[in-house]
Amino acid sequence: MELKELRKLPMPKLRDVAKQETDLKNVIALEKEELVKAIAAAQGIPYDETHKDLNAIHAVKQDIRALQKQKVELLTSSADRKKIKKLRRKVNFMKRVTRHLAHDAKLAAAVAAAKPAAPAAPAQTPPAAS
Repeated sequence: MELKELRKLPMPKLRDVAKQETDLKNVIALEKEELVKAIAAAQGIPYDETHKDLNAIHAVKQDIRALQKQKVELLTSSADRKKIKKLRRKVNFMKRVTRHLAHDAKLAAAVAAAKPAAPAAPAQTPPAAS
């Protein structure tokens, strides 16, 4: 199984793979990318660190969800338009931040993939015979 295939698996199947093919403990508490990393390490699959920073994007998306809940509460409880407008602007800004993070990670992955391998050592010429 390759790293790409592991990342495509849903969490329940990843947990099953981790339980069956590795000796990992407490797989339920791990987040998806941590679980993928642990399975890859246990199976000897090279792990690509240049993949987008899911932890940063995940944290921003959690903040967005919290702001959206606040917005819904404000809409139901009062009609304070200034606060609602302020929350909407924050959500839009944070969505833009997630898009920028994903774009930056994609560029970093492309740069890492485009780096050529280390150049081969120059061939040694035999000493000239006199």
